[in-house]
Amino acid sequence: MADIVEKVEDYVTSSKISTRLLMDKLSEFLAVERGGIKLYQAALQIVQDREVSQKFREFFEQTKKHEAILTRVIRELGGDPDHVSPGAAMAEKKAKSLLETMTNSDGLNGRAAELNAIENIVIAETKDHADWEMIGKIARRSDNEKIRNVLKPAAREVEPEEDEHLNWTKEQMARLEFEMLSQ
Repeated sequence: MADIVEKVEDYVTSSKISTRLLMDKLSEFLAVERGGIKLYQAALQIVQDREVSQKFREFFEQTKKHEAILTRVIRELGGDPDHVSPGAAMAEKKAKSLLETMTNSDGLNGRAAELNAIENIVIAETKDHADWEMIGKIARRSDNEKIRNVLKPAAREVEPEEDEHLNWTKEQMARLEFEMLSQ
């Protein structure tokens, strides 16, 4: 979540946001959500820790909801959710690479494969978290009322969940790594 000073600045500063560039960014953010769905699906096949598995199921469902919210946002702003911007194409490649290291873990098994899956989720959630912070920032700073009215409720709904996704997953990664090292 953006710190309080930055949020105050956002509310007293307005910016002209390029709709074309915004739509390209939202295309990228949508690709990140879609990649996240695939990563959670793969991680759920690997993760053995019951607590992590249960939480990942919850995060998987929330990520599907986030994808639907972004799809709706893009449509409401007059865009095409099937448009693949250059940033979206790169996000798809990154997700594929993370997925590849998760499904073909080259000799990792058991706890090591599980940790690798969780690390990949942390990497993906770090980007996803930053994307939703940016959506919130655009919603606060845009001088375009339509952009503000479409993005604000989406950011308000999703940002707290993204905070939890990133923070909880990082904590669990550290917990499981420590448990593995201290056996």
